[in-house]
Amino acid sequence: MLRVERQGPIVRLVYEGGEREAVAIGPLSDLPTVLGLFVAQMAREGFTADDICTALRKALEELGKK
Repeated sequence: MLRVERQGPIVRLVYEGGEREAVAIGPLSDLPTVLGLFVAQMAREGFTADDICTALRKALEELGKK
């Protein structure tokens, strides 16, 4: 399950699956770095490539709406 939280210029991405969780926090102005950190955290927690791609797509869709 993906949560995208924005507080002013800061974005927080949280992906939870089972007992695992990946979190990336950073400035919206440096979104590529935040997304890279998010991918690294998800890979480190053992999420599949499909999970990572789905989470990235949903995160970008959510951030594009706001």
